[in-house]
This record gives sequence, structure tokens and C-alpha cells, in this order.
Amino acid sequence: MSSPAHGTNLVQGLLGPVAGLAASAEWVRFDWYVREGRYERAYAAAERALALEPSATQGWTHLASHMVFGRASLESEPQPLSRLRWIRAGLDLLKQGEQQAAVPADLAYLRGLVLAWVADLEALGGPAAPGWPGGTDGARLAAADAFHTAGEAGNLEGYLMEGILRTGKHLEPPGDDRED
Repeated sequence: MSSPAHGTNLVQGLLGPVAGLAASAEWVRFDWYVREGRYERAYAAAERALALEPSATQGWTHLASHMVFGRASLESEPQPLSRLRWIRAGLDLLKQGEQQAAVPADLAYLRGLVLAWVADLEALGGPAAPGWPGGTDGARLAAADAFHTAGEAGNLEGYLMEGILRTGKHLEPPGDDRED
């Protein structure tokens, strides 16, 4: 997939207020093509949808979730290294979306969830994602960093998740001086 936002200003300028409607139609196409197993067409539809409405946070989460939890699933992809490529593609897409989406905190939070899942694959009884930089600890630290980014962007649950991953304890968001 190329950059979904390529040519965005021109397309949005031409379509104006109906760009969101056109993007919704592309997401319907995406889902239909995925159900049909026509992935090349599905990804082209997703790319068009993101180009039409790059601020739509749900578009970024929809495509990234498909990559990480659909294409990288054991049922869809039996080869561990191929699953790892799909996970990385989904994480890269979330990172890209953080630069364009209306609610980047949600994308950073999902990125943290994905990385925490990668860190816990073996503990959950599934096959580990081989070749992850730094192994399980590297994935867990990357998850904590993503949750911190989510917290900084306004998703306070991100700080809580970061604390759990870094210390195993619940941490309060910065500036929360409640007396217990």
C-alpha cells in the first residue's frame, strides 16, 4: 500500500462535504472484498477511503485491526514470519494514522494493545512472534511507550496501561494529586 493520504487535499477539495460519504462507501467495498478474499482490491478501497477522509480515526483502526487480528491470525497465516510482517504493517499504519487522524490518542492506545498482545503471545498459549526486536521484553517496552504516547495525547487510560507494563502496578496520570 502506498501512503493513503497521497493527493488528499486535491480529492477533498474536489469532493468537499461529500468526501466522508465517499470514504464510507469505500469502507463498505473494503469489507465486501475482504469477505470475498480479494485482498488487493480491499486494500485499494481502504487506501481510497483514507485518502478521502484521513482524519477518520475509525478508518485507521479498522484497517490496522484487519491486518493485525485478521491477516496475522494463525487461521489466516500459518507462517510465523508472515504473521509478524502483518503485525508490523498494522503497527506502521497506526503510527502513520497518528499523524493524520482526528483522535491520535486512540491509535496510539491500539498500538499499545497490539504490542502488549505480541509480548504476551507465548503466555497466552499461542506461538510467539519470532524475530521481534528485543523479544518479549522489547515488545512490552514498545507497548509501554505507545501507551505513554496515548496518555500524552489525551487518553488517560494509556498512562494506567503504561504503569502496569513498566512496574506491574497501577500509576496515576500526571497531575492527579488525589488523597486516598
